[in-house]
Formats: sequence, structure tokens, C-alpha cells
Amino acid sequence: GEKGGVTSLNASLLEQVIFDDQSTASELTKFLCLQKWVEGCKHEVTSEDIDLPRKMLDTDEIISSRTPKKTTRKQIGSDETRSNVTPPPSPPLKSQNEESSIDSQHQQRLTIAKHLAEKLDLSLIPASDLSTTITDSKLISTHDLYQAYRLQALNAERTKSKVFVEGAGLAEVNGTYIQRGVHEGTPMYNKEGVWRDREEVFRIFLCTYSNGNKSWCLSIVPKGKEPGKTSDLDFYECPVSYGKNGGIASGSCSAENGLGVVPTRGWKLVNYGQAPVPKCSLIAGCLEDA
Repeated sequence: GEKGGVTSLNASLLEQVIFDDQSTASELTKFLCLQKWVEGCKHEVTSEDIDLPRKMLDTDEIISSRTPKKTTRKQIGSDETRSNVTPPPSPPLKSQNEESSIDSQHQQRLTIAKHLAEKLDLSLIPASDLSTTITDSKLISTHDLYQAYRLQALNAERTKSKVFVEGAGLAEVNGTYIQRGVHEGTPMYNKEGVWRDREEVFRIFLCTYSNGNKSWCLSIVPKGKEPGKTSDLDFYECPVSYGKNGGIASGSCSAENGLGVVPTRGWKLVNYGQAPVPKCSLIAGCLEDA
């Protein structure tokens, strides 16, 4: 119940409670329970409390279990010859033993928690928590963290928003733009192509001008340069206001005030563009603005 909390559970019950098939707790919540148990468990634990892989048992513990105690006979002889000698009190040694026992218990709990943490689906834990709470805990191996980030990246790739540009007088800009990166807090959309016999990346991104006005731009951003600079090769642009009533909303950004919304209409020629102006439409992966 609530009274003892997770710290009142022994290792076996901890596993049953956290990984119960009927549990609706998130993977992050499960992890935090393990972390709390390591720091505050009220039970004395041993590696035998749970079925641990042999490789996870403490090396010193394995060596100790295999090494016969050679001091037994000598100790008996010593006790016989010094039976009348009163051993001196040793409070400091006792204190050291207690401290060693506490450290040993913490290490045992840590070993058990690391084993149980392997059952977690780390890819379901937000990246912001993986990079802070999870990494700092030392309960998760670097390899498992890498795999979690990798799965998250692959999943994100599958659900990228996409914008289809068509009808532009400059044929090179037409095609499918895939969400890649963020600029000014909104997603950018990229398409590889060729312009004037050079391989380039065409981008759709939000830009704030020196007067404070915002527009979506369809441009080539020179390699190594940030978007929204005078070095951009601009073809078409559209004020943010057009995104309010006729735009494409990215699934990862708010459409409020037109931010995160690529306009479907309202585009105009600038610099290197050619008439007619393009139209943008939704394809797989995009969410339409309600």
C-alpha cells in the first residue's frame, strides 16, 4: 500500500509490482521506482533474492564463495593458547564494518536494479529524460542508452512531416520536402536537387526579417550557413498570416498564429523565382490544420 511505498518491497516483490502485466505505469515511472528502491530499500538484500545472470554477480563475491577459509585451524589454536586473554574492545572496527555493510547493501540493490532495468523499453522514455535522469542514474549501460536513442531516431524518421510542392515555374523546386531540423522553433523541410548544374538542398523554413515580419521562404541555403541570411538564394516566400487559414500544420509544432504551418497558398516571387508560384499540399506523415 501507500504506507511503505516501493522502498518497503523486497527484490522479488519489486519485480512483480513494477512489471505487472496489468500495470499502466509509464516506462519512466517504472524506472523512477527502481531508482527510489535502490536509494531507500528497507530490506536486507542479497544476489539470491532474484534470479540474476551469473555475469552480474559481484566478482569478489564469486571468488569468496570459491575460496576455502584457511584461517579456521589457526584461529582455533590461537583461541586455545590465549583463552585467558581478554580481547580489547574495538568500536572503530565495528563502525567500519557497519559502513562496509551499508556500502555492500547499496551495491547489491544497484546490481539488482540494473538487471530489472533491462526489462524497460527505454525508447518510450522522452529523450530529455534519457539524457538527464536516466544517464545520471548509472543504472543503464551506455550501449542500452545508444539503442534507445537509435530507436527514437528511427521512429521519428518514419513520422516526419512531408510537404509536396508543385506547379512552380522553376521546376527545380517542385517535389517532396521532408522535415529536417528546426529553425526559429519551427520545422524546416528539405529536398535535395540540382540548380545551375550544382547539387543543392532546397529548403522551406520560417524566417524573421529585421522589421519583425515573418515569412516562410523557399530557398537554397549555402552549405555551412544558417537559414535566413542575405546569402540565401530565395525563390518564393509567403507571409505567416497565410498559414492561419490555409496551411499545413506540422505534427510537432503548434499552428497557433501561423507558426509551424507551411502555407498552401499566398506564395509570391522573389529574386530567383519564376512564375507561376507554387502550391503546397499534404502527403503521408503530415497533419492537416483543423
